[in-house]
Amino acid sequence: MTESLVEHTYLSVPPEEEMRSCIGLVLAGMAARANIGVGNLEDAVDLLETFHSGEGPTRFRFTLRDEGVVAQVEEDAVNGAERGWRTVIELVS
Repeated sequence: MTESLVEHTYLSVPPEEEMRSCIGLVLAGMAARANIGVGNLEDAVDLLETFHSGEGPTRFRFTLRDEGVVAQVEEDAVNGAERGWRTVIELVS
């Protein structure tokens, strides 16, 4: 039995608006590594950019696994729960 390869790429985006384009660059790079078409890539980037905070750094995690890319955003602790990752985008080939 073979285990599937999982790779993570982390991105911390400063609150400056002009830094938002970094999100799209990383997602496009991960999609290329997974050999995924770019048909809905612009919509995916637009969605991810809505999570970018102007108040402090926003952390994203991109996971390359099983011929796909999962994009997550780190959420703050809520009601005593620990910080965690929220899946926002799943791109598959």
